[in-house]
Amino acid sequence: MLSGKVVRLSLKCSLFSAREMSRLSSGLIYSIALALVWGIAYPLTRLAEAYASPMVISVIRVGAASLLMYPLARRLIVNSKMLIVSVLNMGLFLVLINISILYSPNPGLAALMIYTQPLFVAIFEWLILKRRLSLTRIGGVLLGFVGVAVASLNSVSIGLGVIVGLMAGLLWGLGTILYSMWFRDVDSLVANASSSVLSIPVTALALPIDPTLSLTLKGALLILLVVLDAQILGFILWFKAIASERPSTVSSILLLTPILALYFSALIVKSSITVFEAVGTVVTIIGLLMVVRSS
Repeated sequence: MLSGKVVRLSLKCSLFSAREMSRLSSGLIYSIALALVWGIAYPLTRLAEAYASPMVISVIRVGAASLLMYPLARRLIVNSKMLIVSVLNMGLFLVLINISILYSPNPGLAALMIYTQPLFVAIFEWLILKRRLSLTRIGGVLLGFVGVAVASLNSVSIGLGVIVGLMAGLLWGLGTILYSMWFRDVDSLVANASSSVLSIPVTALALPIDPTLSLTLKGALLILLVVLDAQILGFILWFKAIASERPSTVSSILLLTPILALYFSALIVKSSITVFEAVGTVVTIIGLLMVVRSS
């Protein structure tokens, strides 16, 4: 009788462990795929900016995503909580990214400030979600950020772009935690459609900063690629990743995004890779492995 209970308990533990491993694996896969998708979005956006300003591209991103996503989602969530997370994670985030890039001497520096987000996520996860942070996880997040910093060493200076980029990282970090608290069980299609619709007014308000638009067939195709890659596929993966894994793990893996953007830029817009960028890549990957191990 006792041995039978032990066997049943063992089987239950094994099934629980298998489910947990499956959940963890899917979260990591979504996060890595997202880093690749958003990494390639940077050079694509750079090419598209020859035909439209970043502010115009942002409005088109959320507007086109709204039109394309709603028929798939078939419903929207429109309430105060969804408005808050939509503004923090999408609308205001896109505006602040563009302002940071506009006023930074180098887009890599803007990316560095924006990707302070994993540091803020780890802090908010501890303060708001009351999740314990192991020394390995803290060390991995810090090391990952140091890697991104090393990759940006040739472009460090203080200015408005840096401050705005840092603000974007802080607010995105807060938005990540709030979304995890309130909407992690919401379907990713519904979350993306709802956030895109609610972000239209925010991005539209920033249009006067730079309303430049000189569209051609090539420009329209490039912007469409940005919409499909960064806005639709990218945010679907982000919502799925947040629903499947700890926010600090997802955000830490996304430190790969600016690193991958450097290499995709080298392939697409023929920019060169510096020694600092190569060393920063290695350091970032070591830090991310530490975070994954702590998971």
